[in-house]
Amino acid sequence: MMKIKGFNNYDLEGCFVYFIFSRELLYIGETQKITFSRWIQHFYKSGTFTKKVKLFGDSNLDYFSRVNLLSVELTDLRLDFPEMRWKTLTQAIEHSVHIELSKSQSDLIKSYYDKYEPEINRFQIVSDTSKTCPRGIPTSEWEYANNYAKKILKEVYHYI
Repeated sequence: MMKIKGFNNYDLEGCFVYFIFSRELLYIGETQKITFSRWIQHFYKSGTFTKKVKLFGDSNLDYFSRVNLLSVELTDLRLDFPEMRWKTLTQAIEHSVHIELSKSQSDLIKSYYDKYEPEINRFQIVSDTSKTCPRGIPTSEWEYANNYAKKILKEVYHYI
């Protein structure tokens, strides 16, 4: 028996925050398209993740043989806000995830690293939101983004 599923453009759209784990390096990103298309771009020779590995990784290690990918679709965001706010709020949520993980690594160490990379006791976030972090959005939207980021991380810890 075979399962066949087709996709149209609408199926490929959404609001996503995603994670690329490779050894001690962690990349967090966001996209408005299904995540696998964004991940592929990261692994090209000129891709952002590839560049970050060259910049922050140990040149004696093969980071590409030890990659785990995780994607979170922000379905509530699309229900709670009009379409014109989706990209901005996805970026705000991504930034908030960065902030939360910068404050404390212990929960991610316990849930992910102890299971998949037990020799690592500290990870480095190599992605950067300084250029994509929204400016001048209302406080209520930042509160939404911060709460959503905490919810994402709680679910990710549980999922892993």
